[in-house]
Amino acid sequence: MRLDRQATELISAETALDTIAAFYSRLLGLLDRGAVPSDFEALGAETRARRPDLAERFEADMALAIRLRENVEHKLKRERELIALNETARDLSAVRDTDQVLQAIIRRARQLVGSDIAYLSAAPDERSPFHVRATEGVVSEAFASIIVPRDVGICGSVVRTRRPWQSSLYRSDQSFHHDPGIDTAILAEGVVSILGIPLELEAHIIGVLFVADRYERAYNPQEISVLQSLGTFAALAIENARLLEEAQRALNMAREANVALRAKADDIESAAVAHERLTELIVRGGSLDDLRNRVAKLLGGDAVILDERQIAMAGALPAYMPEHGLASAIRESVRLGRSVQFEPAPFQTVTVAAVTSGPVRLGALVFARSKPMSSSEIRTLERAALVTGIVLLSMERVAEATYRNVADIVSALLRGTSDPFRPEGSSALPVGVSLSWPVTILLVSSKDGFAAHLPQALRAAASGRHVIGAAFNGDLAVVTSGDDWTGLARRIATALEDSGRQPYNIVVSQSVSDASTAATEYRSLRRGLALLRNLGQSGRIVPEKTLSLYGLLFDGQGEEAARAFIKDTIGPLLDHDRRRKAQLASTLYAYFETGRSLQRAADALGIHVNTMRQRLDSIGSLCPDWAEANRGLELHMALRLLRLSETLPS
Repeated sequence: MRLDRQATELISAETALDTIAAFYSRLLGLLDRGAVPSDFEALGAETRARRPDLAERFEADMALAIRLRENVEHKLKRERELIALNETARDLSAVRDTDQVLQAIIRRARQLVGSDIAYLSAAPDERSPFHVRATEGVVSEAFASIIVPRDVGICGSVVRTRRPWQSSLYRSDQSFHHDPGIDTAILAEGVVSILGIPLELEAHIIGVLFVADRYERAYNPQEISVLQSLGTFAALAIENARLLEEAQRALNMAREANVALRAKADDIESAAVAHERLTELIVRGGSLDDLRNRVAKLLGGDAVILDERQIAMAGALPAYMPEHGLASAIRESVRLGRSVQFEPAPFQTVTVAAVTSGPVRLGALVFARSKPMSSSEIRTLERAALVTGIVLLSMERVAEATYRNVADIVSALLRGTSDPFRPEGSSALPVGVSLSWPVTILLVSSKDGFAAHLPQALRAAASGRHVIGAAFNGDLAVVTSGDDWTGLARRIATALEDSGRQPYNIVVSQSVSDASTAATEYRSLRRGLALLRNLGQSGRIVPEKTLSLYGLLFDGQGEEAARAFIKDTIGPLLDHDRRRKAQLASTLYAYFETGRSLQRAADALGIHVNTMRQRLDSIGSLCPDWAEANRGLELHMALRLLRLSETLPS
């Protein structure tokens, strides 16, 4: 019996050892493969069922194994976090594309925390709202376009507290301010829990790193800590991107400035070469044709030099050039003080540079070609316009010497001091001009008078084979021995209008046969011009004999004398006619002009003689003494003067 009991005890001991060995073998296996806690719990339950006597010992060792498993898991997780942070730092130091770095950061944040969604919002400055810069795990495309004000939602809470902010039940959480539009976008992704980590740089919140889940969850301190580390890297990436963009912008500006300086230097060099060639042309005494050819060759197009009347002096205007458009461009160039471009036809660009000397317009340099001009070419053309001005002024000086001789001749004629057309004095006349008695004198008056040097266009109009003209006492005096004084006056009027010298009047003398009569006729012309001013006339070409009587009558009186005489004499008649739309003034004029005959005056007016009597009675009520001889003479003269001012030919 004793041997049987010992044998039984020995077998029981061997069985216990086997059970213990099997337990620890399986426990080590679970640790080796990193089993989940439920596997450890299953092993404990099975062992307790087989050997309840060993349960207490197994429970203690099981707890130790689970702690070892958790420690290993914690270290592995920490290792993964450190690896992720190290990789993020390496990405940041490699200065890759910022969007790629941010995308890698949120991907690692999502993996480390095990969240369904991760995204990052950033603001360009501390006052701007937040814009989504990167997303991971998001389904809706609209999510990436969310814009969050700085005082709304989780973003607002993070900015206000400058600390991480989480919510386990986003929809019902009232600890932050909800925005309906933002809530719609977030809840459309099924978000239940969310955590926001501030991206802080130099005490400024420049963005927020988010992780979110589609189930209720709380984020532990270790998870928040690793996300804060990733947030620091994200803030650095955003700041590096800003600094890189600024540096790139500065580099681009420097590169552009360098290109501009190089282009400027090239422009200056080409302009200097062009100016040197144009200057050399002037020194050699080149003509306007030489200058035009040089400009055309330098710029590769067609050049034309015009005078102030838009008449070509060198070259020829193309057929497609509109006269109105050209004149407008010249005026604009004079106003701006630089060249003006316009397109008169498809694929044709015309550049106009006015040629001026102070306020005086000498002409224009017109350049045409198929392609627009560059800025350096425009400057070259404007320099060529300056050179053209120098050439024209040189030509003007030669013309001025001739003009001074003409001015002396005209002055001597109108003063009556000598006979400028005597045979021995003919050499003083310009080449090609021949004058002899009798002559006709045209006296031209302009509101602003005439300077000693007349505009070229006006001087050209007042010259010819049998014509000379010069400024005299503030007027333009033109002397001609030709028969067509009417055509000459019209040419002068056209030149005055083209040059803007308005208003003007022209009075033409009778035929003058000798020097002694010329001075007297000149005084009559002056009186005629004064009378036209008194009558408020402008743009008139009038024979002096039409004005002689009235000019003598108002000679030496003020500019308002003639109009004041009309008003004082027949003013009541004129006022009555304007108010009643009557014809008393014309009736009295016809009565005086027909020798005070009722019948002839009525016939002239086409009315019945009784109507004539009725009108004279009305005149008597307005001018009681009109029938007296002296008063009638004044009325007749006033009516004639009025009729003269209304019927002068223009």
